[in-house]
Amino acid sequence: MEKIEELLNQLIRKVPQIRAAAVVNTEGIVISSVLEGDISEENFGAMSAALLGLGDSVLSEVKGGKLSEIYVKGIDKMILLSKISKDHLLSLSISSDAPLGLLLVEVRKTAKLISSVLVEIEKSQPAVDISDLLGGDTSIIEGLSFKDLLEE
Repeated sequence: MEKIEELLNQLIRKVPQIRAAAVVNTEGIVISSVLEGDISEENFGAMSAALLGLGDSVLSEVKGGKLSEIYVKGIDKMILLSKISKDHLLSLSISSDAPLGLLLVEVRKTAKLISSVLVEIEKSQPAVDISDLLGGDTSIIEGLSFKDLLEE
């Protein structure tokens, strides 16, 4: 994840109005981040996933196609989410005075680079076989569903 963190740092150097940057999976788990001291990584990840879900729902309702970016702008700060892949997004907290054109160009470039790194990481990691984790005895999970697991 060092490569991703370096790409986030490079993005912040190019656009210094970026106050926080994180790569988050669609479940809100932060993969890598460079955050301001007062920003909780868990909260930032959860907020990003929640915005992503809302954006997907809105676009689905209005038949707007697949989500690529979300902007939420306040007086002082703006949040920008950029979809990196099916399972990951780049989440940024930015000063509202950031030059939007430069910001979008650099964010899109960085998102492509991070996507390549994530593909590289995924290819280098072997698939995990559940039977290996259970010592070959999968009888313990036979008949279970995710619903069963969530209810317990």
